[in-house]
Amino acid sequence: MKKVNKLHGLIWNGIKMKQLFIVALLFLLPTAIAEMSHTPKELSAGEEFTAWIDAEDDVKAITFYVCTLEEPYTCYKPETVNRNDTVNGRFQFTYEVKNDDYPGYKYELEKEDDSTEKIPASEYSYYEGLEVEKMGDSYYFKVNIKEASSENDSLLTAPSIITVLILITIITIAGRR
Repeated sequence: MKKVNKLHGLIWNGIKMKQLFIVALLFLLPTAIAEMSHTPKELSAGEEFTAWIDAEDDVKAITFYVCTLEEPYTCYKPETVNRNDTVNGRFQFTYEVKNDDYPGYKYELEKEDDSTEKIPASEYSYYEGLEVEKMGDSYYFKVNIKEASSENDSLLTAPSIITVLILITIITIAGRR
């Protein structure tokens, strides 16, 4: 009887460890599959945001454009990063928000075959967690500016619906075994 209880305890601990591993993996999954984003999501004057994009191997350079999306409309000098200057293949750009600045940004990918691709492609393209806004003939990712009375500076973020669905699916599948 003691051998059965010991075996049952080992199996139960193994299941707990698998479930713990799956949950930990799910929290890392959004960052592993992210192709582009910026952080922090909400800024005020004087703060910086870092935008990044994980590009395919055929991308040799990315040009980063920033323009203000509200009055006074201004576009700043573009910044280009070559693949050799990336950190682990991730192209990163930093921008400091100015007073009366409502920044938006876009990327232009330069590929090895000398073709280019603009991101975001259109106002109706879906980029998880990013809002796309049209200005003139171009589309930009909008950076949210904090209101002066904004008190919502919490560090916790709500999980996306996709993350929740993946978590439920994996736990359900793991529970059937």
